Order: sequence, then structure tokens, then C-alpha cells
Amino acid sequence: MTGFDYAVLIILGLSVLLAVLRGGISEILSLSAWILGFWLAQQYAAELGARLPPEVPTVELRLIAGFLGILLGVWFLSAIVRITLAQFIKASGLATWDRLLGAVFGVIRGALIVLALVMVAGLTSVPKMPIWRDAMFSPPLEASAIALKPWLPPELANHIKFE
Repeated sequence: MTGFDYAVLIILGLSVLLAVLRGGISEILSLSAWILGFWLAQQYAAELGARLPPEVPTVELRLIAGFLGILLGVWFLSAIVRITLAQFIKASGLATWDRLLGAVFGVIRGALIVLALVMVAGLTSVPKMPIWRDAMFSPPLEASAIALKPWLPPELANHIKFE
């Protein structure tokens, strides 16, 4: 095993540990909140930015403030829901199942993070280095990254190479 393999295991392990500690429902709600917040911010940042006081000097700053305001507002509201739901789950005796769901979520999230990093590495010369070539996990991760290339924009996918 090389440093690359250990890095993969550390990323997966930390993702699973964090998800188990937080619980599956909390992790799923958190991810949903970020997706919803990002979508709402894209849709309504300009409207909110236009309503900001004139002390915000430029259109760009108003747009950024509107975007961040919506994104963080959704995140804050979801945090209240997550905390309340976590207390309910704990009180109902479902904490073990919630943690098990968290472990599954953590494995999936960790694998996606590793795959994203492998794709980024495919844009560089890192796959030609011994730490990568001699790694136990690099062949299956490269195969997975290559399988995902058709889902990427062609301008990006054409530059991801592992040879």
C-alpha cells in the first residue's frame, strides 16, 4: 500500500466517522439543505440583492450578499430542523438505526469525494507517479472515474487522463 491508498482510507474513514456521529437523517437533511439553499440562492439572489440598502455600493456586492444571505438562511433554518429531529430520533430509540444509516451515507459520501479527487488528479501528472501507479486502489478508482467521464462536460472530460 502506498500513501495514496492510506489517503483514500483516511478520507473514507473520516467520512464514515462523521456521518455516524451526526446520524444519517442529519446528514441527509444537511445535504438537502445545501442543495436547496444553492438552488434558491441562484433563483432569488438578484431579487434580494436589489432590495438591499444603498450602503451596499455595487451590484456585484449586492448579488453576493443576496446569494450568501439566502444560502446561509436556508442552512440556519435546516439546522434548527436537524437539531429538533435528532432529539426526536434519540428519544424514540431509533438512534442505532440512524447511526447505521449515517455509516452508509458516510461511505457513499467518502467514495464520491475520493472519486472527485481522482478525477482532479487525472487532470495532472500525478497518475504517472509511483505513489499512484503502485497503489492498490488506483486501478478501480481510475476505472470508476473513466466510467463517469461521459457525464462531465466534454471540455473537462477530454483532459482527464490516467496514462
